[in-house]
Amino acid sequence: MKALVKTQPGSGATFMELDVPRPKREEVLIKVNSVAICGTDIHFYEWDPAVANFPVQFPLIFGHECAGEIVEVGENVEGFSVGDRVAVETHIPCDRCYQCNLGNRHNCQKMDVFGITYPGAFAKYATVPSKVVFKLPVGVSYEEGSLFEPAGVAMRGIDEAEISPGDLVVILGCGPIGLAAIQMAQVVGASQVIAIDINDFRLEMARRYGAVALNPLRENVVQQVRQIAGGKGGADIVLEISGAPAAFEYLFDLIRVEGKLVTIGLLSDPIKVDVSRNIVLKGIEIKGVFGRKIWETWEHLASLVKAKRISLSGIITHRFPLVEYEEAFRQVQGHAGKVVFIP
Repeated sequence: MKALVKTQPGSGATFMELDVPRPKREEVLIKVNSVAICGTDIHFYEWDPAVANFPVQFPLIFGHECAGEIVEVGENVEGFSVGDRVAVETHIPCDRCYQCNLGNRHNCQKMDVFGITYPGAFAKYATVPSKVVFKLPVGVSYEEGSLFEPAGVAMRGIDEAEISPGDLVVILGCGPIGLAAIQMAQVVGASQVIAIDINDFRLEMARRYGAVALNPLRENVVQQVRQIAGGKGGADIVLEISGAPAAFEYLFDLIRVEGKLVTIGLLSDPIKVDVSRNIVLKGIEIKGVFGRKIWETWEHLASLVKAKRISLSGIITHRFPLVEYEEAFRQVQGHAGKVVFIP
């Protein structure tokens, strides 16, 4: 099979031929029908400083946001059969550590990561532990399934935000996760969603999903949000998805007193926060989100997609064969929503 592989540190990747893997004990072999490019994949492809956060071992087939068909089942696999249509959870828990025993398998203390510490899905076939395979509902496409992983991050953020009917919600970052979160926030009852980004292409996509779209490079976003909020003085809930350090220069001023902040984006550099002014005196609640709850988040998301309450396929703007990976990685950093490979 052909696969996209990181063979050494440095920018780029190698498109090479490898043997089709065979599933080991408690693994399944998936024919990859759709695999999306994630921000983490961009870090690996460009080999920027963010890769220091990940224990990369070479050679590595990267890519992890995928869906496909099970074509072979290893020993001791229960509940899955050849022909099942599935998506993959990236976080591979040990199921033995303290966090796993508490039910926090998504944040396992000894976690493997599909596409980082475990061979990934930028390939025609991929082996996956059966414990992180999720059956797609009838009527959900492979392309939609490949977005379950990133959309699951949005779903978890929305779940943790505990949005009440009538809440004003601000979402910082209109990438694929932010675009999914905009839709979800409206489904669960937000009276209005304000989307903030510096990419006009993505802001236009946010508008199509019903958000008020603001660009902080051209507008005073704090003033605009407070004007929309009226007597509240700010948004009830802010979801930080951009991972942009500059957002934290004004982020806390967007939130009303006793409001809530859910942080999802991973920042490349440390930031300074005035804890007394921005957190203590305002009495705000802060929740960090890393990954999807296994399988609670997935079930919530699947129900919304199956019922067509949200559109994941609409977030996809570009499709490429794997051989055109160089153009795909160029596109994903320009005017694009989600970019997927069809291996």
